Amino acid sequence: MNSRPLPLSFARCLLRLQNGELLNHSEIASKGLLKQFCEDGIIRIKPAGGRRVIYFCTEPVLLQNYLLAQNDILSLENYVSEFEVDSSDGESSLFASRSTKTFRGKSLQGFFIRAFHAEMIFSGLTIRPVPHGIELFVYQPEKLQISHTALVIGIENPECFLKFEKLAHLFPQKELIIIMRYLSSSPNKWLQTITNNYLHFGDFDPAGLNIYIQEYRKQLPASRCNYFIPTNIDLLIKQYGLTSLYDQQIHLCKNINFQSYPEINALYGLMKKYRKGLEQERLLTLL
Repeated sequence: MNSRPLPLSFARCLLRLQNGELLNHSEIASKGLLKQFCEDGIIRIKPAGGRRVIYFCTEPVLLQNYLLAQNDILSLENYVSEFEVDSSDGESSLFASRSTKTFRGKSLQGFFIRAFHAEMIFSGLTIRPVPHGIELFVYQPEKLQISHTALVIGIENPECFLKFEKLAHLFPQKELIIIMRYLSSSPNKWLQTITNNYLHFGDFDPAGLNIYIQEYRKQLPASRCNYFIPTNIDLLIKQYGLTSLYDQQIHLCKNINFQSYPEINALYGLMKKYRKGLEQERLLTLL
């Protein structure tokens, strides 16, 4: 993962590209980063007459996944907004920008959580089910206790988190605690303080595997960390997978020895076999 923060000027350009704008070469100051993003297939180039070219982004989701995996940026909008608020003199220094890792020291850390047939206790008080349309957000996880026999499932996609009832039948264990992080590494730290097994429910694409390995698998004992893979994943990737997800993200796996992660080695093999990736929210449309 790249620890070097993105310059504010380049982050602004990325935000414009993410929103569908076309940019000229002269509008993008960080030529080195521009070259990197183009070589990795995140930013596209097309002729604009003569020797001129323009830059554009056809897959905003791929850009978001790339920034998460490479720069630990969960939200480009928040990255730009928080930097602008924090900077006293705008872009007085091109490389004065800070990644979301730094922002986390000042931002609201925590994660969203839901319980299915499992008990949760916070500061000695049992948490009762909340009405539909309201979700719990925990920003002091050290005060949270859950059933020792519950399976903790980490979800990356907000839609899957909110509509988990439609997916619950895919998980045979009855006691489930569902978490979704919010601009922080709080779930990772909390998971290290409990003994529950953790199951990662991410995208079935290279970026999803990269996030799992870097954010969770390397932080937790292998004996209690796993990746959710549907029994019919071969058919799902073959029939509904997207080649663009694989092509744009496969570089994220180039330095990973998947033999060291047997729980996802076969899944990685399917991605390579079909040269496709599948986003987790696709499961919601197939039920």
